[in-house]
Amino acid sequence: MAAAALPPLPSVRAKELESRASALSRRHASTDDDDRNIDANDQNAQSEQTELVEKPYSSLHEKNIQSNIEASTLAAEQQHRERLEQIEMLHQKEQKVFDQLPPLDPTVTCDAIHQYLSTTSQFLNSYIADANASLEGTSHKLSVLEKQMSLLESKLESIPGLFSEDEEQSVNATDQDNIIDNVAEG
Repeated sequence: MAAAALPPLPSVRAKELESRASALSRRHASTDDDDRNIDANDQNAQSEQTELVEKPYSSLHEKNIQSNIEASTLAAEQQHRERLEQIEMLHQKEQKVFDQLPPLDPTVTCDAIHQYLSTTSQFLNSYIADANASLEGTSHKLSVLEKQMSLLESKLESIPGLFSEDEEQSVNATDQDNIIDNVAEG
């Protein structure tokens, strides 16, 4: 089969935008109910604010904290609304573009999926091979270091008066075990 140029496929981003836009449209459908709830919440908030105004702040610091929290909340809500509007606009633009394209041929779709799977598996296999080689190198370096430490410990043990007798007996037992293990490995 001759390799034909693949038509542009919808991206994962387009699908994500579509799901967000559908969720957004569901939210718009329920805005009437939300507006009623918001009005009730606004009335509750106004009554709470009048209570706050009536209560004197114990310090100027608490008043500043309260105003900073309110300002940051309003800014976050505004950014969220702007972001939802941007997503909706992008979704509408992508929908216009993709509605004009004919559906993809199933063989083209299968070829694209096969290409993706093969390149992904090749990458993962090479990554695992590199990780295994690195791990083997580190393991070899650790074994060399263990052998060198056991030799150093045996040389230090040969110096009289360096360790007390209790420490010397425990060091002798572990060193003999290490030397036996190193001889067995080597």
